[in-house]
Amino acid sequence: MPAPTADQLAGFAGATLDNAGIRGRDAPALARALANTTAQALAMFLTQAQVLPGIPASAPPPANSGSTVGPGSLLPPPAGGPTAAQLENLALADLNGEGIAGANAPDLAKVIAGSLAQAIELFAAQVQVAPGIAISGLVTSSPGSLI
Repeated sequence: MPAPTADQLAGFAGATLDNAGIRGRDAPALARALANTTAQALAMFLTQAQVLPGIPASAPPPANSGSTVGPGSLLPPPAGGPTAAQLENLALADLNGEGIAGANAPDLAKVIAGSLAQAIELFAAQVQVAPGIAISGLVTSSPGSLI
């Protein structure tokens, strides 16, 4: 499953800023910068995310086929997703790309990066891989779902 695109997220970012009372001529640019950084962070997470080994399974002999019978966990960042340090330069580049610059732009980029990294870390810690992944020959042979 691909990560959502910046275009898909821009409307949500704009609505969130508006609901928070952040309006003005630079609000649409800020929404686009937030959407771009978020889309990049999610794409990085999806390319780095890994399921930890050790999901309980039932694969009786002689076929050694069956399915996983318990949930699995995702590897947490930094190995399983982007860190704030990795996202900070992306956030600053997205802000600058939208014309949002100035003395406090690096601070804003740091806040955006830290928030996104923390959200991804919390997601990875809370979500689990659902049981029921097919096993054939003692290895998984189908994709799994998140719960």
